[in-house]
Amino acid sequence: MHSKPVPYLKIAWLAFLFALIFSGIGMVQATLLNGEFCYALDDSFIMMALAKNLAFHGVWGLTPYEFSSTASSPLFTILLAAGFRIFGKSIYIPLIINFLSLILLFVFVAKKSALRGLNHWQIWMMLMGLFFLMPVPVLLFGSMEHILHTLIALIVLDYVYERGRNSEPFWLIVAGLLLGSIRFEGLFEIGVLVLWLWKDKAWSRGCILGFAGLLPTLILGIYAVSKGWFFLPNSLVLKAYGMNVQETGNVLGYFWSLLMKAANHPHAVAAAFALYLLPEWGMYKNKRDKELIYIVLCISVLHFFLARYNHVYRYEAYLMGISWLICWKQISAMPQAKSSGALLRFFRKKISLAFLILILLFSPLNRSAESYAIGTRAMCNIFDQQVQLARFVQQYYPKETVGVLDIGALAYYSDCKILDIWGLASMEFARLKLSGNLDPHLVNKIFENRKAWLAIIYGNNLNHPSWKKVRSWVIYRNAVCSRDTISFICLKPEKEALLIRNLGVFEKTMPRTVRIIPE
Repeated sequence: MHSKPVPYLKIAWLAFLFALIFSGIGMVQATLLNGEFCYALDDSFIMMALAKNLAFHGVWGLTPYEFSSTASSPLFTILLAAGFRIFGKSIYIPLIINFLSLILLFVFVAKKSALRGLNHWQIWMMLMGLFFLMPVPVLLFGSMEHILHTLIALIVLDYVYERGRNSEPFWLIVAGLLLGSIRFEGLFEIGVLVLWLWKDKAWSRGCILGFAGLLPTLILGIYAVSKGWFFLPNSLVLKAYGMNVQETGNVLGYFWSLLMKAANHPHAVAAAFALYLLPEWGMYKNKRDKELIYIVLCISVLHFFLARYNHVYRYEAYLMGISWLICWKQISAMPQAKSSGALLRFFRKKISLAFLILILLFSPLNRSAESYAIGTRAMCNIFDQQVQLARFVQQYYPKETVGVLDIGALAYYSDCKILDIWGLASMEFARLKLSGNLDPHLVNKIFENRKAWLAIIYGNNLNHPSWKKVRSWVIYRNAVCSRDTISFICLKPEKEALLIRNLGVFEKTMPRTVRIIPE
């Protein structure tokens, strides 16, 4: 008799419903506190501002006035722009794309798991591990490209691994274009898969995948250089952890930064260690399973050395998800794992193994719980600081050039010209940061050239001796913003009185959770 097919679609939809309820509680709470919906990251608004300008002005830039190479995900930017163009400018478009990506991810994983012989409870655990270890709630709070990146990375890995030298060139082109454009970290996976294909002497297919993966970066990079920007987006050039000379100083500083990265992000080390230990647990069914694990290990190592992790746990989400899927797949293949009771009895006999697995799971789960705990607060922080800043500028200075450090909400909600002091959207400050020379005279010169007289910064973190604060806003229980305090600087004395008066009027409409400090 044939066993009854596992209803993987029902399991996937049930997992999605659970994800919707579990994540929705925090979103609804933050929306009620704010009075409207807001994302937990200013970076989310950067993506929406880029998409808005692409959709309605045909400009690949943070503002409609000029090009800027700021996008970390060209594909997600294009998807958002398409959504804005079809449905109109709406803050919910990124969230809808993320919900669609999540259900597709659950369905894909559940279907593949059922085809590989996993039963009901094993598929459910597969999806719940994916949900909690990525972790999905915080990715939904920010609603950037990370869930879609995980889906694409998993599909490409599964296709190339299953087909190998028999992969169809057309689908390799599609895979390379999607993975190379969803995030630049996708190039790590493409590079490892190319080497794996070449190992099997699939030379032409490896070249096809590699060229297709590089093509989005080449096109955007060449266009950026023609506009006077760096080849890579400023977000990569300025923020890539451990790659900036100013961050490390020398070779020893670089290795010290790696040690600090491992210490500050033990969940990533735990995931890689769990993959490495699978051979010791005797969980390989065949040589190809072993090769798959080493493929993911190589991607993890490349990410560790060349890319960033983050305090809101999003850059490494795809690695955490794929690592869990592989680990649980191998555990589920054990005869003792056909039921939860049998697996528990097995671990009672293997106390040391069970203890090690608990340790390896504790770090990612602890980080997931932490991220969920701050998610609601982060949505309130961004609303109280960045959204209020943007609305003030749009109400009183919509055509001015404003110098600012966090640019996302300001670019999305206002029509002002932005002078990005951090350097993500302004090449003048990007070059100053790379030179390590934020000399006050040079900073003033840039403001003069751009006809900017208003700066909104964190305290006086530029250490500019002539800049004096006229007002500061302090948010409550900061969890995600760079600082809890932003300060308004007026560079033209004749405009100071009007600025203070405008601030006083606007502050009457601000949330009570923002404290006003007159200077």
